[in-house]
Amino acid sequence: MALAAALLAAALAASSCHKIEYVSLRPLDEAGFSYTSIQQVEQLKVSKEEVPEIVNAYKGGLAETTCVELVRIAHGHRARFTEGEAAAALHAAGIADDAILELERAQQIASWGGQAQAIRLTGISDRIIVALAQRRAASQPVPSGASLAKMKDAGIAEPVILELVTRGITDEDAAAAVWRKKHRWTDEQILKDFPPKT
Repeated sequence: MALAAALLAAALAASSCHKIEYVSLRPLDEAGFSYTSIQQVEQLKVSKEEVPEIVNAYKGGLAETTCVELVRIAHGHRARFTEGEAAAALHAAGIADDAILELERAQQIASWGGQAQAIRLTGISDRIIVALAQRRAASQPVPSGASLAKMKDAGIAEPVILELVTRGITDEDAAAAVWRKKHRWTDEQILKDFPPKT
């Protein structure tokens, strides 16, 4: 009898340690989320700390579907979504939702989001920003935002800058490309001078 009572007490203690935390999604409803999107968020089993982050992203201009996908991507990385304000700031800088999702997939919003904003504000495209984020995630060399801005100001075309980024140029390479452009090299000649790095 004493043993049964002890086992029952242990079982009750274990169950109390594994209580399911109630998370109110009312803030999403109040922010204007659709019923469908709220259901999707509920299925993702978000924590109470994630709800205000989702609201921040949504109020910052991101689409409902983007907000839900950001949470899904974070969970896929075995992490909680904590970059709501950072994602909103990226949107405010002019970075499109699709590019923000790519930055989240590369796990670069938290560590590199501020730099991505600054780069976008210089007129560098989302395609280049995504390429930079993916290379950073793979620990591959990338030029700085200042170098990219100088290349753009020198008149090097957007597709050429993107190609140079994917080829692995450094700040030193970017400076050399700017010098060549200022000395009337064509973009095609510049590309030939910077083959892909192995």
